[in-house]
Amino acid sequence: MASDQVVLVTGISGFLGSHVADQFLEAGYRVRGTAREVSKVDAIKKTFDSKYGAGKVEVVAVPDITVEGAFDEAVKGVYAVAHVATILSFDKDPAKVIPATVNAITSILNSCLTVPSIKRFVYTSSSVAVSLPKPNVPCAYDSSSWNEEDVKAAWAPEPWGDSHQWTVYAASKTEAEKALWKFRDEKKPGFSINSVLPATNFGPVITPDTVSSTAKLVPTICSGNVKALLGVLPQYYIDVRDTGRLHVAAATYPDVENQRLFGWVEPYNWNKVLAILREIRPQHQFPEDVPGLGEDMSRVSTVKEEELLHRMGRQGWTKLPEILEDGLKSMSM
Repeated sequence: MASDQVVLVTGISGFLGSHVADQFLEAGYRVRGTAREVSKVDAIKKTFDSKYGAGKVEVVAVPDITVEGAFDEAVKGVYAVAHVATILSFDKDPAKVIPATVNAITSILNSCLTVPSIKRFVYTSSSVAVSLPKPNVPCAYDSSSWNEEDVKAAWAPEPWGDSHQWTVYAASKTEAEKALWKFRDEKKPGFSINSVLPATNFGPVITPDTVSSTAKLVPTICSGNVKALLGVLPQYYIDVRDTGRLHVAAATYPDVENQRLFGWVEPYNWNKVLAILREIRPQHQFPEDVPGLGEDMSRVSTVKEEELLHRMGRQGWTKLPEILEDGLKSMSM
């Protein structure tokens, strides 16, 4: 698909960032990844060097993504940028999260403005930029939908509730993506812009040495501690590899421009996950179902997103049984 062009992938050490890099490598690109510390990517880079050959991946340190000019060196000479890195402190204080998250996107966009080689910019947004999960509430979303509710609720005065960190995180992703489109409208850059909005990413890890973020969810269930996950409400899922593929499509196809791409496959709750796990690992003792979880009853069209996967040679979305099986195998479970 590519001809050895370089793509910058920020946050390459993370679960999602490593898969975005993997899919760009699979498509024939070279990757420059960023991480707070280069050593954090050693195991992932070793895996990529073995899979794709040495010299396809380089890693540079960006200690603080919120600082203006933080990416000035990293963006030099690249064809495209996939900005995956974000602030995952899950602090309840909006003043510590939201401005910094917005600064991170505006900083890298400003750095890109001065680099004529950059033709595509892809931002990793989130399903929560549309809405936090609302079990048992019928509703419909599209590319004009924004999570205004949590943008407002995030700044509520103390004392903050037990789940306020999720509200703040959702507000930060909403405001950051809005800043992306505001930048496009005001600066009119010479590169195309798209965003990808994945729901819960499940799937295999690039290396079992690096298990982070939502890659930890299934091992937590397997350990018997489903109660620890009840704060993750019923919502949609996606295979982390398909999220990576949407990033590649957004950076590759000329007709994909100014798009919000929804990585929402099907709704799940933990009882659905448990049912699949019992089927694919019948010898393992899993926790009992959790009563009263509810269902995600929202609707969204992902026809254009699935068509992009078809164009990339896929049959369509990867479904949950295959995703969970591959995830367990990757962690030798």
